[in-house]
Amino acid sequence: TRATLHKLNEMAQNTGMTEEQKVVLSAYCEKTVPWLEDLYYKKFDSNRLDVLNLYDAATPIIWNGYRMQGKDGMASALQQLPTTAHKLETIDCQPIISENTPAQHLILATVNGQVTYADEITNTFNQVFILKAEGKDLKIVYDCYRW
Repeated sequence: TRATLHKLNEMAQNTGMTEEQKVVLSAYCEKTVPWLEDLYYKKFDSNRLDVLNLYDAATPIIWNGYRMQGKDGMASALQQLPTTAHKLETIDCQPIISENTPAQHLILATVNGQVTYADEITNTFNQVFILKAEGKDLKIVYDCYRW
């Protein structure tokens, strides 16, 4: 979006980011919203173990204050959850620009909405992701979920 490109232009002045890096990061930010809506949350609500393929192998996952490490820790927790239905209200994506990791394309995504468990209990939820671009794909490298 134009707002994203404008922010990237401002940040580029301070970080020395190239025009190509700005375009790449902007494209990944624009890709993130439909990726979360159409891939992550739809899978989570229909066949949640499929979301494990979207995570990097060593991703730290924090679920309501409890830390799980990687896909194995998350798999056992996911199997214990009742059915879910997420209603997304906001998704905000920002590039993470760091002099320490200039070659990595990282995106901070925050998601807010409502989640209904077992068709009975509805809670507000907040989820924060750090996503890493790998070629044309995105991988979750950090996940913090709170309801």
